[in-house]
Amino acid sequence: YIEVPDEEFETLGCNVLTLAPLHVLVCAGSPITRARLEAAGCRVDAYSGSEISHNRAGGPTCLTRPILRA
Repeated sequence: YIEVPDEEFETLGCNVLTLAPLHVLVCAGSPITRARLEAAGCRVDAYSGSEISHNRAGGPTCLTRPILRA
């Protein structure tokens, strides 16, 4: 469980996509959440998000289309 601070709502700090165990993708701009994820042992990759995510079009999880869940 990682708590996301209210001030990182606008930068989609709570929208985290798991790529593999302990490997996640986040939208840049949420340094507190990123630090908490890294402190928990996660490898964190980030993308800018300024063109598509910060205008509420969707974060990393919303921008994917799973075809198989194991």
